Amino acid sequence: MKTYVSITIPTIALFVAGAWTMQVNQQAAPTAQTEVTPATIETSVPVEKSYAMWATKTTLFKGETLTLQFAGSNPPFLGVVDPTGHFFYVVFPADAVVAQLKPLVDSEHFASVHYLNIDTRTFKADPYEYGVYSNQRVFTQSGTYTFIMGDNLHVDDPDFVEKVEIQYTHDSRPTIAMN
Repeated sequence: MKTYVSITIPTIALFVAGAWTMQVNQQAAPTAQTEVTPATIETSVPVEKSYAMWATKTTLFKGETLTLQFAGSNPPFLGVVDPTGHFFYVVFPADAVVAQLKPLVDSEHFASVHYLNIDTRTFKADPYEYGVYSNQRVFTQSGTYTFIMGDNLHVDDPDFVEKVEIQYTHDSRPTIAMN
């Protein structure tokens, strides 16, 4: 009986409170119609970037050096996405360093850098992975590596970042025999 009463009283209170709320809301509802003009939303906003990034050699093999070149004042972040979609931070602010996670170049110095040489054999970066507190090797498998640079690298709109795609083969460059 106690269980029945303890369930019934709160249930009745909920129904009464709900009915009272609906009655108060109906009385406060406006009776006059107002004209509403639809809002205009522009979906394509031109993005002006004062920086650029490119690589003169976009096909690389194991042991070769990638040279990324930059024009303008570089933004604070540079990252790379490996062929499996795993993201690595390459450049980030020095005050964001945690444990052994260190940028290749900190953001302050990167602002005026005109090129970066990256050795595919030894290049390590922040793997942006929970629980991993040391830089990890980046070039570990064949495929497309996408370097991205911008003020915020976690955006859905590619107009807000600069990107360069590199085709990498995780084997030594084949030698051509001359006869």
